[in-house]
Amino acid sequence: MGKVGIYEYPETNIEECLRVARVLVKDFSGKANDVNAFATAIGHKSTNSGTFLNKIADVRKFNLMDKREYRATNLAQIIIDPKNDNEKNSAIKEMIFTIPLFKSLFDRLKTKSPTVEQVKIQLIDLTSERDKSSKEAEVIRKIYIDAMTYIKDTTDKQISSQERQDNFMENPTTALPPGNEDIMIFRAGKTNLTFPKDDAHIDILISVLETMKISKKKN
Repeated sequence: MGKVGIYEYPETNIEECLRVARVLVKDFSGKANDVNAFATAIGHKSTNSGTFLNKIADVRKFNLMDKREYRATNLAQIIIDPKNDNEKNSAIKEMIFTIPLFKSLFDRLKTKSPTVEQVKIQLIDLTSERDKSSKEAEVIRKIYIDAMTYIKDTTDKQISSQERQDNFMENPTTALPPGNEDIMIFRAGKTNLTFPKDDAHIDILISVLETMKISKKKN
């Protein structure tokens, strides 16, 4: 576990921390009573080695393992055995932002791929340790970018999809391509829609049909 100012940051990459959590959940049913067996399972000869201890410290910092026992947290259980992708993605995002430095950098940088200079400036602002921030900026940048690649946010996609649907319902012919071979025409009562035959508009049509079905049941 590295440290700059009051901020600690993991030196073990996300993939390895998730692998340790997976072994704990899948091979040890969520709790390792035999620590030596667990150490061997994740590739270490001794529980006293600095590499093993540092790795476990990082896994715990990510809230994947209990602070006192070799027991998987609820967050680790969700990530390793999620009910769906959305639950897993949400849990991984929570795991990453458990590290205060990652959350602070993300809130300030507003990007997942900052330059070394951008990271250095923010580290200096956060810690007031100019020399150490300058020296560790590149290392922290690589760790930060690696962590950010695991965050998959669907919110923006959902919003843009809703915006497309709203725009389409107001003016269904605005996005028509030239020619008629790739269009769909939908008529039902007073509803008369024409739009491109692509995945986004097929989803819109499904939504329209579902809305009509609900409305019909109410009537």
